[in-house]
Amino acid sequence: MKIYFALLTSIFITIFFSSQTFALGDLTVTPTRVIFEDRDRAKVLNLVNRGEKTATYRIEFIEMAMDQYGGFTEIETPQEEQQFSSNMVRYSPRQVTIEPGESQTIRLIASKPSNLAVGEYRSHLLMYAVPDNSANAVDIESVQKLKDKEVAFQVSAIFRVAIPVIIRHGNEETLQAEYNITDVKLNSSENSEIQEPQLEFLLTRTGNRSIYADLDVTFKPDNSNEQYLLGKIKEYVVYVPNQSRVTKVPLEIPDNMRLEKGTINITFYRDKNGNKEILSQSSLIL
Repeated sequence: MKIYFALLTSIFITIFFSSQTFALGDLTVTPTRVIFEDRDRAKVLNLVNRGEKTATYRIEFIEMAMDQYGGFTEIETPQEEQQFSSNMVRYSPRQVTIEPGESQTIRLIASKPSNLAVGEYRSHLLMYAVPDNSANAVDIESVQKLKDKEVAFQVSAIFRVAIPVIIRHGNEETLQAEYNITDVKLNSSENSEIQEPQLEFLLTRTGNRSIYADLDVTFKPDNSNEQYLLGKIKEYVVYVPNQSRVTKVPLEIPDNMRLEKGTINITFYRDKNGNKEILSQSSLIL
């Protein structure tokens, strides 16, 4: 007697991001984070189906923790000093079906209790496509061609997009943070298995809020007044309650340049009313 197995497996891949617009597969989301400042009450998300088929997307809140390397894991209870925003945000609709090339608006309303403590509250809004059962149907004819005790696998990937939804309760005086860059070191390809040089550092955060800001890595040779941009991270963040984040920045070195006899500078900054506000700086002398 031959034994046939038809196993359908779905792989869930969750992507977290912080740029202003994001496209993953057939789904485009704008913006890619929602921040309710103290007086904000309503926000809007825009979902666009860039694919060629009609797709149904489900939307729900999940809770996430960031690790010291910037990765995320799903959690059920908050970390120490972490506060969720999901119980204060209503959104509609919770499931949408979007035709190819069409868009759908998701409306979010923040409702804060009167006795809410000053601080930053964060949850993540998850969006994912509902699988098409017809696309996942197992090919019975192919299964019947299997030899005795062979197993048939059909794997489908379901991409899940999660964006942070942050409520900040307080003002600039009560919601503050300070940042510091330490433990800077250069990991060179000459003495390791790394294919390209990387700058590694530790960014620490103190205070009761997070911030999205840019980070530049530049190099100034001793024999020149020029600063050369070697690496950049857009909208870098260390979320509350995390106190630090270890980061490695791949460096793009010009062909005619050697990283020696000079200074590598790291600048963590944001644009504030058209001006460059420096949050932290550090240097490594070579």
